[in-house]
Amino acid sequence: MEFLEALLKVSEKAANVARTIRREERLFELLVQRKDVAEANPRFVDDFKTLADVLIQEMVKHDLKSQFPDLESRIRGEESNVFCNTLGEKITVEIKESQEDTADLLATVLNGNNDAAVLLAEEVHKSVSLEEINTIRCPEYFSLDIDRLGIWIDPIDSTSEYIRAVDKDQNDVKISGLTCVTILIGAYDLHSGEPVIGVVNQPFLEHTDEKWRGGCYWGVCANSTKISSVERHVGRTNTACLSASEDEEVKWKLKRRGYKFIEASGAGYKILTVIKGQADCYILSKSSTFKWDTCGPQAILRSLGGDIVDYKEAVKNNVVSIKYPQHSEEESGSNCNVGGLIAFQDPEVLEDFIEYSV
Repeated sequence: MEFLEALLKVSEKAANVARTIRREERLFELLVQRKDVAEANPRFVDDFKTLADVLIQEMVKHDLKSQFPDLESRIRGEESNVFCNTLGEKITVEIKESQEDTADLLATVLNGNNDAAVLLAEEVHKSVSLEEINTIRCPEYFSLDIDRLGIWIDPIDSTSEYIRAVDKDQNDVKISGLTCVTILIGAYDLHSGEPVIGVVNQPFLEHTDEKWRGGCYWGVCANSTKISSVERHVGRTNTACLSASEDEEVKWKLKRRGYKFIEASGAGYKILTVIKGQADCYILSKSSTFKWDTCGPQAILRSLGGDIVDYKEAVKNNVVSIKYPQHSEEESGSNCNVGGLIAFQDPEVLEDFIEYSV
């Protein structure tokens, strides 16, 4: 349980960084600026979007390894923490032991922008308590062998919505805007490749009194333990969550089964609609999601009796759960969910889709 609490706290720190960047004008200007080659200072890492991703990713690594030192080499994320500017200089982003040292490093990366560096350093070094997190506390004790676990992080999923922040609704569900932004952390068993703990933090869930408040969802599916902060959804919505670019054949099959569609942004958010019971399934026939997108949300779905399975295998009546191999991308190219996916909470939804597709 201590490990789950650590994941919840670090996800909320990540959410605080994301909210701070959107709130503080000095940081937001860096997020949205675009410089051409003639304008750009060659010593300035002007891809602040990527810097925000990397900073959150490195903060998660730093905080987890400080509490669980042996975990450090088994934490993986979407981003590299090494930037290279146009002069060929390599700059490594990392969290230092003191707030001042982190601010100094970030000021170097940001070409002397001390105000921005100090704001970011303050957030990554703040402590977060469980009471600050909008979630349900774990109701029971459980134990895990940390030595068997690896971690996948997606620091800011749906970065384009994070920048554009244009809200749209469809079937009473948000399909674009800040609501679609998620922070995804998943723990998986190194031996079986199965996801066992998932945390999905939604930094921009509610906007009141000119402030954003987030929501945090978690699930544990390990050994005989199946617990979650989310109640299992009973009944059908007859709604499928899709990407706007999904193939017409898939849409046609779903229409024939009486489904309406939500075409939402962000892989993590689309799976979250299934977790929260806003959609019966998220179907993706393309190879456009990665292990960092699915590991955390899949663990939550499994804790609720659902799963995420390979789309291409499922339509051949061969149900194969998404797995998380221990070996690296360089060895196998395994970070992409190459067969697409079907995410569901109710196994009967999967059975219906397979029956109609075979």
